[in-house]
Amino acid sequence: MKGNRGFIKTILLIVIALIVLGFFGYNLKEIVASPTVHDNLVYVWDIVAKLWNTLIATPALWMWNTLSGFLPKS
Repeated sequence: MKGNRGFIKTILLIVIALIVLGFFGYNLKEIVASPTVHDNLVYVWDIVAKLWNTLIATPALWMWNTLSGFLPKS
């Protein structure tokens, strides 16, 4: 039950944030559908993908393969 506290707290914070945004007149549907926001999200996603492929993937996969050898087989 302790593990669910963080998840439930996160969900509650998201719901409260959405209520507050609605109270101040922000429409998330319009914001997300905006071409500028779409372009920004695509730009950030491209950067994240490049970082993953060039810097993070090889060490992360090596670490996963190394550590997974120590995990018990089910």
